[in-house]
Amino acid sequence: MNKDLIFLGIQCSGKGTQSKLLLKNMNHKYEYLEMGQLFRAIMSNDNIIGNFVKDIVNSGNLVDPFIGRDRFYTALEIANKKGLNLIIDGFPRSMSQAEFVLPKMEELKRDFVVIHLLLPKEKVIERMLKRAQIEGRTDDTIEAMNTRIETFMAETLPVIEYFKTLGKVISVDGDGTIEDVQAELISKLGL
Repeated sequence: MNKDLIFLGIQCSGKGTQSKLLLKNMNHKYEYLEMGQLFRAIMSNDNIIGNFVKDIVNSGNLVDPFIGRDRFYTALEIANKKGLNLIIDGFPRSMSQAEFVLPKMEELKRDFVVIHLLLPKEKVIERMLKRAQIEGRTDDTIEAMNTRIETFMAETLPVIEYFKTLGKVISVDGDGTIEDVQAELISKLGL
């Protein structure tokens, strides 16, 4: 497969787990890009931008699209120069982000497929609480979790629906074992 793979889904649907496992299972030229990880790196800086991003992320809201735009563009440019495809974890998450992602991908002649990991709401909270306990992430408070769920429904779901109109979405049931979800993903991607 010679396409970028964009993993989207509600928080704790398994985007990171499944995308990293797929990366490990693929013997092709793919690199991993997680925008959340880039934002957490920015948050670790004790400066105006780091503190601004930290406040947004800790509240459970989406980071301003323009903060991520330049980093995303840089990743695409590097991948193009190296002849690599990307496995993109959790981006774009809003229509304003999608509005700058699509033109850049078209400009660079990069084809893609969106993998939508589905997960029932009751499982989302269960997994979020478990992740907060295991990873000790400061942005995994109950209030932030509820905001993330609401934000996903209001911001990211329309992005997924838009990509569906372009015929770019493969939906995968994220409510199984890691192995079962990966098997369904590989099957639906035709790998």
